[in-house]
Amino acid sequence: MRKLFKRQNIKEDYVLDKFKEELERNGLSINSVDAEGYCYIEVGEQNLKISLENTRRDFERDKDDNVILDLIDTILAYDINIPEKWEDAKDKIFLSFYISDFDFEEIINERVTDDFNKVYVYSDGNKFTWISKTDIETWNISTQELKKAANENAGSLLSEENLVFDDFDGHKLGRIDIERTSLKGAVLFCSKLTDILNEKIGLPFYAVLPVRDFCYIFPECDLDYFSARLGSTVTDEFVNSGYPITTEILKFTENEVIPIGKYSTDN
Repeated sequence: MRKLFKRQNIKEDYVLDKFKEELERNGLSINSVDAEGYCYIEVGEQNLKISLENTRRDFERDKDDNVILDLIDTILAYDINIPEKWEDAKDKIFLSFYISDFDFEEIINERVTDDFNKVYVYSDGNKFTWISKTDIETWNISTQELKKAANENAGSLLSEENLVFDDFDGHKLGRIDIERTSLKGAVLFCSKLTDILNEKIGLPFYAVLPVRDFCYIFPECDLDYFSARLGSTVTDEFVNSGYPITTEILKFTENEVIPIGKYSTDN
């Protein structure tokens, strides 16, 4: 659910009209629109509050319907029945990410940088449902238990064979090679990866995460080399792929993640 520009003039009607059309094609509709332009949509048992601000901006830039369809896909992913018992849900809890200028309300989240926040999801196949405060109250667990499950589940997807390093003139560029590509970001942030990388390349390490299913990793000694060469790849993925996260270069220490720079998407 990307945040999208309030409707301001007749030229912007296409995004709203296409949004309504695709919702209705999938059996959903807008229940109401408030004074600030937020659309309210019921999906399953959830009442979603959606702004079209970022989607309008992206469409004005790219003239591509996919920015609208990506939002629809995210909304449809909410139509998942979350198990009522924690024992039935805990093995499918993972970390995910979303842009920071979203109104998270009851969704459990934690800011990583000014660009994006962590959220926690119940993942059934390729669909994700964000976890809310109501969900953990139903499960009678703490936020710490939720975070622990997400960390352990991401770690279970990773072995040393899933962490692949390519050599570029003696410089190491790592990538996470797992079957569930939509969870690469979750694996990037899990403690098991930090432990493996501490042995392989040392801490801190650096990473780029332009979209949910794409990331690169490199050691501190190669920071200058790769930061000078990854800009076009990062911005291209961020602009043209689904589920954008950030164009920042992220520094991972043992206990925190720090943005140290950011590639510009301006032409």
